[in-house]
Amino acid sequence: MTFGKLIIILGAVIVLVGIIYEFTSFFSIFKNNPLDFKFNIGNTKVFLPLGTCLIISIFLTILIKLF
Repeated sequence: MTFGKLIIILGAVIVLVGIIYEFTSFFSIFKNNPLDFKFNIGNTKVFLPLGTCLIISIFLTILIKLF
């Protein structure tokens, strides 16, 4: 498999996960996570997804260790 095909497949997988994320409750653990910080300062909104990054990091670490 060439590098170009690999990038296209990875892009399609990312789009598919995004669609599943928007239209199902399968990924509900990522929504309203208590470690995701939201700040409203005047007209500026700041979102720091610390908890979501930790969950994804732990999941990927376990996945990589298994395979």
